[in-house]
Amino acid sequence: MSQAANTIAVPTTRFGDLDVDTSKIIDFPKGILGFEANGRFILIEQDDVKPFVYLQSLDDPSLAFIVVEPRLVFPNYKVQIEPQEIADLNVKDINNISMWVIITVPEDVQRMSANLQGPLLINQENNCGKQVVLVRSPYTTRHYLMDEFAKSRPDGAPVSHETVRA
Repeated sequence: MSQAANTIAVPTTRFGDLDVDTSKIIDFPKGILGFEANGRFILIEQDDVKPFVYLQSLDDPSLAFIVVEPRLVFPNYKVQIEPQEIADLNVKDINNISMWVIITVPEDVQRMSANLQGPLLINQENNCGKQVVLVRSPYTTRHYLMDEFAKSRPDGAPVSHETVRA
């Protein structure tokens, strides 16, 4: 790949070397819980894992989270975000905030879960991101996706790992 003036070369374990458009870099000034030393990320979409997206660290080539917009999987997901949390993102228009949740994919894919208690907020105007911890909410760090998918199927049948790949 050739490198243009507004791109940087980034080595990754999962995707090989990437030329990253610097305007797409998301800055998490405080990092993500447990990974505070990693502040710069990019979102990588791949057709074979949609609706999931990779959140690749630019600071650690081996660190990539699988994330999803929560309402795609949990349509009734609603959160109350404190004004200060949003102010930290320098938001001009609240409609420019995207919300993502981190997915954990264990060896038994039937136990794949979403962390609904710690959503990631990204201001799409300035690519500033922040993880918020919802302390007064009914959500936990483990909401099982396959259970949610089964609820949304008309026949109520369980979802197999072939139905959802991550």
